[in-house]
Amino acid sequence: MDKFRGFYLIFIVLLTACTQHEVVPKENLQKKENDDNTIFTSDGQLTFKIFNNIKVPQEKVESIKEELLNAYDDIQDTFYSGYVPSERINVFLNAGNQDSWGLRSELKLYSVRENQYPLVHELTHSLLGYGDNDSSKGYLTQEGFATYMEDKHGKIKSHAHKIMKYFLDIDKTIPITKLLDQNQDDSFFRPALTKQEEYTLRWMSYLHSASFVTYLVDTYGLERFEKIYNKEDLGNKVEEVYGKKVNEIENDWKTFIKDSQTELTYNEKLEMKYFYTYTSAIDEIDPKFFTR
Repeated sequence: MDKFRGFYLIFIVLLTACTQHEVVPKENLQKKENDDNTIFTSDGQLTFKIFNNIKVPQEKVESIKEELLNAYDDIQDTFYSGYVPSERINVFLNAGNQDSWGLRSELKLYSVRENQYPLVHELTHSLLGYGDNDSSKGYLTQEGFATYMEDKHGKIKSHAHKIMKYFLDIDKTIPITKLLDQNQDDSFFRPALTKQEEYTLRWMSYLHSASFVTYLVDTYGLERFEKIYNKEDLGNKVEEVYGKKVNEIENDWKTFIKDSQTELTYNEKLEMKYFYTYTSAIDEIDPKFFTR
């Protein structure tokens, strides 16, 4: 009788264990996570949690999930920056048309209904790092490469080379040495934004960095660019890695722009968001920003 009772208890334990396993199978857990708008990267290294604050249809949320996973893979395929990203990134879909943000553990996306959110750009910041989670290593390589990635894999196209041609034609270009200089780069990339000319200066700075970085990557490759990305003493680092003075590289870049780009057409200007708003204030910018 005791032997039978022992067998019966073992059978109950096994049956219970099996039943518990069947109640919450892995695929159901995954489905529950998906229902909660939580997704996992294919390598299991990162979790995205989407907060649909703007209440877009679930179909749009599903599209953004796919964009996040594709962007993650595209960014991971570039290079290793040495930065260790957060294991979880909260993605907020917000109302309004403010600037989107890519922070260590969260993405704040705006202009979602208009399909004008720079998801790849901001996720590049989150995954590859931005200074010591601040601007301690400048802006040029980080903003330039984020725009390069958005141009290549995202939905918002900067047309950086074409607009640089426009800046060259009107003789309004910012010296790259100024954008590299950490003693003054805040004035270009993070002005006070109290008047239109400051918005225009920031826009120009982003486009200069995007065009310059794109030129470096396309001409010399990602392997070299990796060595200057998010590095201190960037001016000297550029000269060390590329074997040329910054001014010489800048001249090569400008020559490339002049030789390869055509003038913007009227329709192209209309297609570019706020082109006329930004360019209308260029002459109001203090000339010191354009002189060496």
